[in-house]
Amino acid sequence: MRPQRFDRAAGDAPSLGRVARVPGTGLPKDVQRKRRSEGRSHRRGGQENHGRGNAIITWSLVLVVIVLGVLGAFIWAWLKPNMNRKPGPVVVETAPLALKHNVSQFESPSEDHALDLVKQALALRDAAGVERFFRPGSAQSADVISFLQNMEVLDGAVTGYQWLSSMDANGLLLDGVLVSTAKDGAPRNRLALLTPDEAGVWKIDFDAFARTVKPSWSGLMAEGRAQGLLRVIVAKDSYYNGPFRDEAEWLSYGMASPDSELILLGYCRKGSSQARAMERIISEEKEGAERRLNRVTLEVLRPEGAEARQFEITRVLAEDWVLGGKPFDEEFQ
Repeated sequence: MRPQRFDRAAGDAPSLGRVARVPGTGLPKDVQRKRRSEGRSHRRGGQENHGRGNAIITWSLVLVVIVLGVLGAFIWAWLKPNMNRKPGPVVVETAPLALKHNVSQFESPSEDHALDLVKQALALRDAAGVERFFRPGSAQSADVISFLQNMEVLDGAVTGYQWLSSMDANGLLLDGVLVSTAKDGAPRNRLALLTPDEAGVWKIDFDAFARTVKPSWSGLMAEGRAQGLLRVIVAKDSYYNGPFRDEAEWLSYGMASPDSELILLGYCRKGSSQARAMERIISEEKEGAERRLNRVTLEVLRPEGAEARQFEITRVLAEDWVLGGKPFDEEFQ
């Protein structure tokens, strides 16, 4: 080994070279023992706290799993009976094929029964059998037979029948069958509306089927003052002129019929029972899932000074083409 040489001046402290610092070095022994004891205690405390933290996390996870399991059991208990349930019929009150159904003691005819009834009725040629299949309404039995005999001339040959099921309206039980025809290559149709009589026998309303108007279309469209009864399809309009020029006073409606090429104009005074009845019929179209035709039966009057197509709606008799026991607008007085 080489001797290490230290050069120092007189009076300098001896040089020890580089000395590593050791924790606790130079402290009294009792203090050193105390510090070592505190270090061991601190390490044990850390381990215990760490263990308690792990236990808390573990039990928290267990509680979460239990809660999720209980919620899952409740959800499954609710879903299980609904999974096998068949969807019920959706009743759209304003749809053409599923209107609001009135509770009655009379059961609606089946599809086969309704179709068979309409086919037999259209083949009828004996006036004695009219009341078996029809509610004649304003017509005589002979008038019904005459119409049936001339129906092919008016509408062409029958091409099919479509069952429409319940079409209740105007406080009446109604079931419908659409009778399709074709004339000169153009499709046409008539609506056979069936309703029960007092004994529960279902019959076709003839006036609705024939779309009866009074007077005839030619008489109604004659010049001058005119009034009558119409079975038409209505929709909102925006034409105001002549005696109906004031939009603040009148509501305007377009009126159409398969039996006329003209689009007539009907007007109700705002705030009248007729206006409220018409608004009810029109508003139901907006609520429905699909658009439907608004069939109505009206009493109309064309005042002096009005155009040939302009009429005041003086009564709303029915919200369809079948007349009930009282006018429809009476509910809105």
